[in-house]
Amino acid sequence: MTIGQIFGYLAALMMFLSYQTKTPKKLIMVQSISVVCIITHYLLIGATSGFMLNIVCLCRNFVYFFDDKVKFFKHPLCAYLMAAVMGAVGALSWQGPVSLLIIVALMVNTVFMSFNNNQLLRASVIVTSSMILLYNFFMTSYGGMINESIGIISSIIGLYRYRGQKEE
Repeated sequence: MTIGQIFGYLAALMMFLSYQTKTPKKLIMVQSISVVCIITHYLLIGATSGFMLNIVCLCRNFVYFFDDKVKFFKHPLCAYLMAAVMGAVGALSWQGPVSLLIIVALMVNTVFMSFNNNQLLRASVIVTSSMILLYNFFMTSYGGMINESIGIISSIIGLYRYRGQKEE
């Protein structure tokens, strides 16, 4: 097992914990820790698109964490602007058609995060994580495959666990 894969496994653990949180702020905070681990993972295994796009994800998480303090961060245009940045960075880090999987998934995920609705985010993660799971398969990212599988399973559990509850 390489150090790169270890970071992938650590990201998976943090992602699982993030979907078990109840508030949007806690979810974003724990996911950010996971993103730092996955950035390191992708860097060490040579998955350039995943590495660069997840740096943008970390910035995106920062924006959503502080959206109650900076008025523009709450504006719907902000999410689409971040998704466009995601697309541009994806184009710059292009590794072939396989990059489309992670580019599209993270752009969609960025927009869904802006809705500030954990249940809707969990539902979208089932689709977007499936796309990233395929990217990880092609990149031979074992930790990444486990990370996305746990993300999908955790989202399903969170959807069931928090069904009918009001967001805090």
